[in-house]
Amino acid sequence: MKKNKVLAIILSVSLLPAMLAGCMPGSMQENKESAPVESPASDSQSVSEAASTEEASDAADGYSLPFCEPGSVSFSFLTYQNWHASSFYDSTDGLPVENKLEELTGVHIDWECPTSDYNTVAQTRLAAGTGLPDIMRIPNGTTGLMNAVNQGLILPLSDYMSPETTPYLYKLMDKQPIYRAYMQAPDGKIYGVAHSEYNVNNVVFMWNTIRKDWLDKLNLKMPETIDEYHDVLVAFRDQDPNGNGEKDEIPLIYQNEDMFGLYSFKTAFGFKYSDIWSQTDGKVAFDLMDDKFFDCLTTLHQWYEEGLLQQTITSSEGSTYLSQDRAGGRVLSSSDNLISDANLSKAIEPDAEFVFINPLYNPDYPENTDPYINKRNEFNDYFVITADCKNPEIAAKWLDWVYASEDSVTLRYWGIEGDTYTVDENGNKEYTKKVTDGSPIDVLREIGGFPNFVGNEYGEPILAMYKDTYVEEAYKTFSDRLESRLPIILGTEEENETYSKLWPDIDTYVRENVVNFIIGTRPLTDAEWENYKKDLTNMGIEDVIAVKQSWYDRADEIMGTNN
Repeated sequence: MKKNKVLAIILSVSLLPAMLAGCMPGSMQENKESAPVESPASDSQSVSEAASTEEASDAADGYSLPFCEPGSVSFSFLTYQNWHASSFYDSTDGLPVENKLEELTGVHIDWECPTSDYNTVAQTRLAAGTGLPDIMRIPNGTTGLMNAVNQGLILPLSDYMSPETTPYLYKLMDKQPIYRAYMQAPDGKIYGVAHSEYNVNNVVFMWNTIRKDWLDKLNLKMPETIDEYHDVLVAFRDQDPNGNGEKDEIPLIYQNEDMFGLYSFKTAFGFKYSDIWSQTDGKVAFDLMDDKFFDCLTTLHQWYEEGLLQQTITSSEGSTYLSQDRAGGRVLSSSDNLISDANLSKAIEPDAEFVFINPLYNPDYPENTDPYINKRNEFNDYFVITADCKNPEIAAKWLDWVYASEDSVTLRYWGIEGDTYTVDENGNKEYTKKVTDGSPIDVLREIGGFPNFVGNEYGEPILAMYKDTYVEEAYKTFSDRLESRLPIILGTEEENETYSKLWPDIDTYVRENVVNFIIGTRPLTDAEWENYKKDLTNMGIEDVIAVKQSWYDRADEIMGTNN
């Protein structure tokens, strides 16, 4: 069988995690060992010292900061507004982190940040075809980028890349070839840098949670099998763990993916991976039409009928149930949300504690003893230089330094030395109380840190923020159980047309019918299951699988030949 170079190469790199909202299932499985979280920062110098003295030491002659006479080059940049209630990138005085970026690079940024509906604004600008900003975030991921490329709206970034002029992108792609796989188009060119959560997802991941304090109160052990888990849910329903004398507990509520997220329990029914897509020996499969998933749905329907699941299908009521101390667990909650979920319940129960369950064992599938949890999607949207940019050489250098240099990472994810972090005599960074005593991400975004532009997010800051909390414990416990999803890379025009035409309708059909099977509005009979599979075939699922297979194979080839 074909050797799985994709997986082997991902295993070889150091995973460096960060933070954003969860995404739709998809799955590139890989390592079986716990991956360390490392920071790309290499010394204890301040950002300004490192940028002016050491940053270019391993680059060829001619690479130095600033890139131009300060203030002599300006770029318009269309991107999301800062995710903070009152601190905006386009404010009159700017934000400290962005001001420092300008001081170091010499490049002034004229921010264009819509206050809402960014995708519509960006697509309208692209549709006009003229008067484009110099740099912009292209929405709609890989398809959005290739559409803009095919319309001639994007300059190939690779035309302005070299080990001398963009050394940090070269270093990043050499060290972690998955970046090249996601950035290299079918024509071999690179058109933009992908917003990356690849290095964060070992720390911030989504899985199913349970109330540890309720287990303790009812003298129950952590469930290890699907039957033990069922019995725990029954105990949560019947034994009044919130102690209010009412039978008002909801053993399991929803978060990401709403009720549909229950598909993740399929790891207890013979599936090796939690995501809806998988691969075995390099062959891609859509798991939600495998007959083993019928068994999973049968159990989920039983749980629903027994009142063990939230009876409504969306997650919108979740905060209410948590604040009422009624929720015994949550489906596909992210590791950082476990703390906030517990804090909502602590208004009534000070000892409230949410933790992840282990992937559950099912004796009906004895061979499946080691299933894996799939991480969130790792790359989305692209930052590009448009055809209207008059100085693409400096724009490419700016993207290179901001996206991939070690000192940019320190500045953007640690903030300003002396204000939001300190460095000890051994070069170790630590957040100040200004950060740790508040909401850490919000404090940093107030000064422009943890930006959503040119994002290449890292995990060391997250672990530093959540030191000695369950986020750190979960990383240590589950990092060897995490796997990447199948890649969604830049496709050919034919691949993109097939995927865009077929997948949205299939996705909607699958989501609706999985929920209908669970709640019983579609009978879960052998005949209806066969009709469901036939419908998927008629809708073109095999063509979608073929596209996913092509993406997987091409990523495998790119990563293998560039390692």
